[in-house]
Amino acid sequence: MKVRNGTGIWCLAVLAIAATCSGVQAGDAPKKGIPVVSKSTAERIERIDRIHKPGYMDWITVAWATMLIKQGIIPAEDAPQAARVLLKLWEFDFAGDEKAWGQFYKDHYFFVRRLDKELAGMMMIARTQPPARQMLEVRHQLMNQMCRIYDLQEAILDVAAQHTTTIMPGYTHFRHAQPTTFGHYLLSVHDAIARSAETLERGYHLMSLNELGCGALAGTSWPIDRELVSQYLGMEGLIENTNDAVSYTDGYLVVVCGLTNVTNICSRVALDLSYWSGVEYGFLEIGFHRGQSFMMPQKSGNPNSLELVRMRAGQMIWHLAGVAAAGLRTPHGDVFEMLHLAEPTLAALEAAEVCTSQLSREIRNIRVNKERMLAVIRESYICATELANQIVRDHKLGYRTAHEIVHEFVLASREQKIPASKARADLLDAAAEKVIDRKLGLSDARLRELLDPEYFIRVTRSRGGVAPKEVTRMIADRRKQLAAARARHLKRIEALEQAQQKLLQELRKIYQRRERRTGDWGRTQ
Repeated sequence: MKVRNGTGIWCLAVLAIAATCSGVQAGDAPKKGIPVVSKSTAERIERIDRIHKPGYMDWITVAWATMLIKQGIIPAEDAPQAARVLLKLWEFDFAGDEKAWGQFYKDHYFFVRRLDKELAGMMMIARTQPPARQMLEVRHQLMNQMCRIYDLQEAILDVAAQHTTTIMPGYTHFRHAQPTTFGHYLLSVHDAIARSAETLERGYHLMSLNELGCGALAGTSWPIDRELVSQYLGMEGLIENTNDAVSYTDGYLVVVCGLTNVTNICSRVALDLSYWSGVEYGFLEIGFHRGQSFMMPQKSGNPNSLELVRMRAGQMIWHLAGVAAAGLRTPHGDVFEMLHLAEPTLAALEAAEVCTSQLSREIRNIRVNKERMLAVIRESYICATELANQIVRDHKLGYRTAHEIVHEFVLASREQKIPASKARADLLDAAAEKVIDRKLGLSDARLRELLDPEYFIRVTRSRGGVAPKEVTRMIADRRKQLAAARARHLKRIEALEQAQQKLLQELRKIYQRRERRTGDWGRTQ
């Protein structure tokens, strides 16, 4: 993907700062030997790129002119010759720097050089220079990015399935709260990304709406068929109101909002993994992209890839602001700002690509220190919640009362430096007598079982909880949901392929049509 910096409305000072760092920089390159995406995803991205190889503007031009032929706006006697030139345009390889907005005029001159003046002048009748070109480009890159997000989801589920029994501390406010598992943690990351991916599906739909045929804003008196153009372009619908079509902004904002949500989540998990791979935690080792210090020879494990994820995620706020600014304080109509909505959107897609690809590779290559994760909480009182729960069940006390008893017990145990694995029931009884004037009568063995993280994980079986069986159930469910999302995406790819096939088949039929009266191909050869 090319690096794009903002111009026009996007060159507001604060947004220009972000634009200077929107491209892929040193350190973004994947490590040799580690694939950027899975084989199946690479194949789908290749199909998507092949669909768009003719060029966004050429696809639009051929689709529009074919509709003009079908509607009889281009005279029937000229249709075969027009179709022949359109098929040449489809295959013509313009230079890369000619595939931007200027391509609109290049296409016109392509016709002028190959057709007589009158017929060339009809090939783009009733058509303006359309924002559809930038919508197709955003749609193209969004399709690729959705493939990469599905790859990340799959990587998370695969690793989560390996760690449904890998016990670790769960945190609230940066402090030990309750035991969890690494699999349960990763599943929480997956689910948040999956919700954002739903937003991107909506964004895809909004970037696959046809605005062509709007005229300057009021439509046209020519008998055009906007729905037919939508079919040729693989669009999912029509921006029907013609003034709405020329002032369209909302789809871009939905796309970048969805991407921002995904990258925010990527940034949060990247921060956790950065901390947990540090020596103070020792929970895991990163395995994809580790930096080496130039000055400190002992350092060879800097989490560069995770830092890159956080940096790119941080840049998303500028891209989001750029899209919002492009449609802010402008008339609700055809204005120059509308032609620059793609710039911050494509920059956001570029940043999201780095985030998802880096994090996906990192997660797939992560190494988890199960023993260390468990050891950190084995001797702590992190399971105190379950002790309070059992007191409520056994002694018919209110939870607040049980909470107070356990609190007093934990304070006393810590003062005497007694670990949870050696917890003493007499201290619990002393706390109970202080609060309710009677003992609870638990044995040391039962008390220590209730304070054991492995016991906690087994019994915490509520829906969505950390019990391995429940996590395994959720992972299986999420795999089905992911498969369904990928199947929907495959249908989008197939829809575009079929749209192009329909377009080219109809063009070829027109090209092969001879005038019965003269056997001629039209006015010119």
